Amino acid sequence: MEESKIDRPIGVFDSGVGGLTVLDAVRQALPHEDLVYLGDTARVPYGNRTPQTIVRYATSCARQLVNRHVKAIVIACNTASAHALDALNEAFDVPVFGVIEPASRMAVDVSKSKCIGIIGTRATIASQAYTRAIQAIDPNAHVYGLACPLFVPLVEEGWAETDVARLVVRKYLEDLIALSNGHEMDTLILGCTHYPVLKSLIQETLASLDRHMVLCDCAQATAKSLVEHLKDRHLLRQTSESGWSDYLVTDDPQQFSAVGRSFMHEPPVNVSHIDIV
Repeated sequence: MEESKIDRPIGVFDSGVGGLTVLDAVRQALPHEDLVYLGDTARVPYGNRTPQTIVRYATSCARQLVNRHVKAIVIACNTASAHALDALNEAFDVPVFGVIEPASRMAVDVSKSKCIGIIGTRATIASQAYTRAIQAIDPNAHVYGLACPLFVPLVEEGWAETDVARLVVRKYLEDLIALSNGHEMDTLILGCTHYPVLKSLIQETLASLDRHMVLCDCAQATAKSLVEHLKDRHLLRQTSESGWSDYLVTDDPQQFSAVGRSFMHEPPVNVSHIDIV
């Protein structure tokens, strides 16, 4: 394997800031890799766009990363993963990873009751992408999905640790449990890249409801899948030096940095504006 390819960065893109949880999980799993993050903040959200538009937006983001000679691309967006993953794998020579299949496989692997819950945005739940992915792996799995539209604004406003967030989380989880019709749901997929910010609160709330579920974080599952791919193909950087992270956004860099602080162990710096079409 050519050393130049090994030393190329990994590209990660999302429609906004939520994908920073995926970038952070990749950084924790691969501390020696260089990372380029693209947040398409001028066109966020993708969830209310047509599938054709989502594919077009995702293709333009991926092309920006390919032009920066990345060795792999992670779609850190559930909506774009649902609609654009196949198109990007056909369009580009670099491997492209979505967040849905890794989280679905993790859920099937850990679930004993084969009763799996999913929480996500309205667009992700309506797409049935997780249900299809899970049942492709295990046709006997029971899947229950619930849209939690208030989670994203709570996280982006920095309200993740407030009493308001506790009330909202409890209401949604009670509704999800009611959907299971008495089945023992033992696994819950956090099907939005914003939701890992609420992970501790979700665990705390489940405990208060006397429910014990394994939380499958799509960010961590995707990072694990990426590590396995790079390791199998001998593409991991062989260095003891820490990797760098660069951030590209299509709107205001300062706003991105301010909101992004809630999503990462280390706040995003080196944020640059770019124009894409």
